[in-house]
Amino acid sequence: MIFSAPLGPGHVARQHVCRAGETLQWAMYRQTFYYAVDGLDKLGAPSKSVLTRGLSAVGRGAGDLALTFVGGGGDSGDDKAPEADHVVFGPSGSSLAVRAVSGLSPGGRQNRLWALTSTRLVIAHRVTVEAPAEPEPKSFLGKAIGFGKDVGKILTDNRRKFGEHVEGEPIAVPDYQVTAEIPRAQIADVQFGPSVRVVLVDGSGFEFLVPPPAPAQDKIVEKELTKHWLRRGENLVLGLPPVVGYVGGVVGGSLQVPWSPVGAMPPLSLDKLRWPLPAPPSPPDWPDDPTLGYWVEAPGASSMAVQLADHFAFSRGNGRLAVSDQRVAVVYPTHLFEAKPSSVFTTFAEFPRNAVRLETPYVGASLPVQPIVRLTFADGSRLDLRHP
Repeated sequence: MIFSAPLGPGHVARQHVCRAGETLQWAMYRQTFYYAVDGLDKLGAPSKSVLTRGLSAVGRGAGDLALTFVGGGGDSGDDKAPEADHVVFGPSGSSLAVRAVSGLSPGGRQNRLWALTSTRLVIAHRVTVEAPAEPEPKSFLGKAIGFGKDVGKILTDNRRKFGEHVEGEPIAVPDYQVTAEIPRAQIADVQFGPSVRVVLVDGSGFEFLVPPPAPAQDKIVEKELTKHWLRRGENLVLGLPPVVGYVGGVVGGSLQVPWSPVGAMPPLSLDKLRWPLPAPPSPPDWPDDPTLGYWVEAPGASSMAVQLADHFAFSRGNGRLAVSDQRVAVVYPTHLFEAKPSSVFTTFAEFPRNAVRLETPYVGASLPVQPIVRLTFADGSRLDLRHP
């Protein structure tokens, strides 16, 4: 887990962009755009370049041009220009898409939130609030006292920092304000492929370059589990490296973030937890929270999914998931319990494989999509794990 990662766009969009009754389709963070518009150069200035002419009709060919911008190319040949992660295309400088971004600067780096809802396409910018500066003391004594206070704050606040996030404090949901919006009535099509393209009714639109997810099973973990955990005649189906993070979820109809173990746990002494706390809950977008590694949903605390979740909540990444063609379990390194371990792994919360359905769906509204591992148990409970 990277606790310094920003809160995901889907989580932020639900809390700061969506109106009452709106459904969020997807959201993404974007930084740099250029134009692929007939009559304009990539920075929006009038141009007679044949590079863009004819490419933007109904969005055709915009993707090819977008790829040239990814490499920093374009009319100017400036190799130092920021790479584009989205492109505005259109048949003219007066098209709907161009007018929508008229207040934005192409070619630079500025964090923006794009969100498609059931009623509109929204562009939002982050609002930063700076703390008011304290008045400068005029006297030498006042300056000395102020210096002493600053040093005292530094010495007494030894909490760990993770980027903008601080040990023991909930991750703050950044404030975003709407810059521009396009009503659904002006959106002709939304296309998914190597990129995401929103085509408007006049043939203009936006193309977003979205890298595909590339989850990969850890070969070292596979090798260790195969050698030291599998029984004779057993085959490994999935072995995950440790997932460090809190467990959240809904158990018995009650939302609990973070989840605290309710069952008996192994005799394991762990250091003081020094993580940031989860952001205000947004269950559909739990993978957007960099402090959450797991999500459990169960009818009661005795459910099978909760028994596994207890270990993940307790172990702080020391316990990991192992799935074979015969069983599903949480395994710990045995050296955590024994000074001279007699085995490599110790197994807890083991269930027969035929009592569990294993899937790898995508969860949430954020793009790029977030791959997860999902265990659905025969008793109706479910446990999701972030795919490393």
